[in-house]
Amino acid sequence: MRSPQKAVMVASALAFTLAIIKFVGGIMTGSLTVISSSIDSLLDFFVSIINFFALKKSAQDKDDRYHYGYGKIEWIAALLEGLFIILSGCIITFLAIRKFLAEDYIIDTTFSLVFMIVSIIFTIIIVVYLDRVSRETNNLIIKSDSLHYKTDLFSNVGIIITILIIKLTGLFVIDLIVSFIISVYIIFGASKIIISAYHILMDKSLDEKDTKTIIDIINTTSSLVDSYHFLKTRCSGKDMFIEFHLVFNEDITLLEAHDVSDAIEQRLKKALKGATVIIHLDPYDDSHIEIG
Repeated sequence: MRSPQKAVMVASALAFTLAIIKFVGGIMTGSLTVISSSIDSLLDFFVSIINFFALKKSAQDKDDRYHYGYGKIEWIAALLEGLFIILSGCIITFLAIRKFLAEDYIIDTTFSLVFMIVSIIFTIIIVVYLDRVSRETNNLIIKSDSLHYKTDLFSNVGIIITILIIKLTGLFVIDLIVSFIISVYIIFGASKIIISAYHILMDKSLDEKDTKTIIDIINTTSSLVDSYHFLKTRCSGKDMFIEFHLVFNEDITLLEAHDVSDAIEQRLKKALKGATVIIHLDPYDDSHIEIG
């Protein structure tokens, strides 16, 4: 099985090579669209490097300093990725406006096509490799990287179509218009990454489906449970944390309550992989008491 760390390093090397090819091609041909694509690939390289260190750190076990592990590092990396992508979008927008004001439209369409076709070949190699590793490891960062490069692949195809249109029509201003559209698309996509990372870093509760699974397990495991309250959930990377109070009859023994609690905990851990479950046992319903 290929390791996620190795996959990220391979993707980093290919992304850097891709960025250099596009940048040289953009400078040689004068195409801002190609240069814009090279900036995106260069930022992909930096993001992959960040992801490498995130994977290395997040794989560490919990320790005395970080009792809940390092799972959120993946999402810190995702947040940085989003910020990097937004930066690239702003740079592209600036260059497009500056070139438009200077009326600098002329580009070499033939060489632009050659460089972009080479870029597509490199991107396909990256996507196929990351998809294979993603299926083997089910790693969140690898999945995100793969999806991002797939987006780049479609973007590169769009750029080739644009260059062909310019070559056939002679409307070189299309290069600036498309580069501006790419920047807007990049910023929009990055905003979704940042929002997702924000939810995880702010300990957003589990989704409705997982919450329903938790409630169903609590309600169906034992008739000795009168009710539950103070259900709280969150996730940190791939790890989920669940805590709640179980209410029993006052006459139940501690051993019986403990056995029921253990049964519920085991069912939750089986249904929700990677879950840490904390259950407080109550002899009566104290849900009216406000707790922190």
